[in-house]
Amino acid sequence: MSRTGTVDIVVVDDEKEMALALRDLLEAEGFRAEATTDPREALLRVREGKVRVILSDVNMPGMSGMDLVRETRRVDNSVPVLLVTAFATMDAAMEAVRAGAYHYLTKPVQIDDLLLWVRRALEEVRLRSELAGLKGADESLHSLNSVMQKVLSQVPRLAQLSSTVLVTGESGTGKERVSRALHFLSHRAEKPFVPLNCGAIPENLIESELFGHEEGAFTGAVRTQEGLFQVAGEGTLFLDEIGELPLLMQTKLLRVLQEGRFRRIGSRSELELKARVVVATNRDLAEEVRNGRFREDLYYRLKVIPIHLPPLRERVEDVVPLAIRILDRHCQRAGMPGRRLSKEAQGLLLAHRWPGNIRELGNAMERVMAFSDRDILQPEDFAFLQEESARMGGEDPLESDWPKLEELERRYVEKVLARTGGHRTRACEILGIDPKTLYRKLREG
Repeated sequence: MSRTGTVDIVVVDDEKEMALALRDLLEAEGFRAEATTDPREALLRVREGKVRVILSDVNMPGMSGMDLVRETRRVDNSVPVLLVTAFATMDAAMEAVRAGAYHYLTKPVQIDDLLLWVRRALEEVRLRSELAGLKGADESLHSLNSVMQKVLSQVPRLAQLSSTVLVTGESGTGKERVSRALHFLSHRAEKPFVPLNCGAIPENLIESELFGHEEGAFTGAVRTQEGLFQVAGEGTLFLDEIGELPLLMQTKLLRVLQEGRFRRIGSRSELELKARVVVATNRDLAEEVRNGRFREDLYYRLKVIPIHLPPLRERVEDVVPLAIRILDRHCQRAGMPGRRLSKEAQGLLLAHRWPGNIRELGNAMERVMAFSDRDILQPEDFAFLQEESARMGGEDPLESDWPKLEELERRYVEKVLARTGGHRTRACEILGIDPKTLYRKLREG
């Protein structure tokens, strides 16, 4: 096996021709692959941190595929191992799973099936890296806030469940990234991930958006339309800003979650809800319940699995490691030499309250990358942070993230046009406006 840098896959088979054939197949599909007849070579690559996925035969002299799975998990349990065997039995499959194999394939290997599981394994590796990004730094920095460590360590396990998840936290704390991780680390990864911002859809149209409608169910319903409950299929429906959902829709959502069934508007036939529902909000739903703006029974139904993401100001020890990681990532993407933060710049970052949380920190690092030529960044490179803080004064930090009414209206007009395939007359019927008004709104956008 030629020793290069990090590869996507190492193929292990004691039959050299088979190992090379699988390597060539994977390379033809765009993966970086290596082949070896010696499982210990693959294990060495794991120890070096130079491989993302292993594809191994089971029956090999010296070290079997099962042994390779166990040793790989002992050295680095983040590396998925796919096993291939010509002697498939249910007992063997169960043994492989218990040993920690990612999946079990049977010879002759179906190419589409193999590529599906390789891509799925690589996606899991990528998402684990994304979760590390949420945690805030290279593990060697040992600076992760203990609360955040506990939260994020639970995500891979919670991803395997089908229960409803409620993700809470201020804007910019990473709620959608965690929700996507719950999807892509689950058995639903190949199914749709369907997001909806509940605050971006007008109240009179959100029921149709979620449930769908039959042709003629209401004025403007010119054809049958699937709702997002149906579009999500066996995937994940992500309802962002659930606290913005009108009370009437809260009642209907509660019924769907309790009964696992729904009906399109205008239909008498019920459809089964197969998707997992993940919701997120930056509001205090318990407070919303006390004020009568959110149903108590829905709150407890959504709170089956709660995940709270703390704001950056409550884990200030994560600020500098996060900033370093973001800088490194931008430098790598741009093919630039790495940049460092001076002690003074680090002090400035620690003193900032970060009302926009990780999103604001990421934007700040990207802005500095664009305008500063220094290898070691200084406080003056971050002067805009102090200026922005002064401008905001005592303003509620969340308000800076709220879109203006005109922006919401523009987004909705564009969405209706997209759903009608650009048919402006049909869009006008759905929007309840005349063509002249539509053209004016498009020009203003």
